[in-house]
Amino acid sequence: MLRDIIDDIIEKLAEKHVYPVYSAFDGRALAQKGKGFFTVVGISAFELSAPIYSEYVVYLPFKSEIELTVTAPESSSAVKLYEYYDSDIAPVIFDMAGLTCSLSKMSIKFDTNIQRLVLSVKLRVSGITKFERGLP
Repeated sequence: MLRDIIDDIIEKLAEKHVYPVYSAFDGRALAQKGKGFFTVVGISAFELSAPIYSEYVVYLPFKSEIELTVTAPESSSAVKLYEYYDSDIAPVIFDMAGLTCSLSKMSIKFDTNIQRLVLSVKLRVSGITKFERGLP
């Protein structure tokens, strides 16, 4: 289910021409992720509520904390990084059907290991997934 949420976010960003976007489960080295902007999507917390059963469907309410890490190109400014997030990423995330989303935390830092600015965003997300019940 965690991978499904991450994959759905990556897919929605790709539909709006935001790439490259990688899963936190992706083991690709930084050098392979490119020299421009790139985003990594992960989940830092996840909670399932009690399932709700209907005759043919099982509904699973969930709450999650999504982590987005947006890395800027070398020698990019904080202003450009924030503008990229605000114009390209945030509208897609906050407009995803079936999810309630709110900003929990945002911070920016210069990562001395890669010599690039990194924007870290934590979002509280809640929603309901559904599965068809198997017939006896």
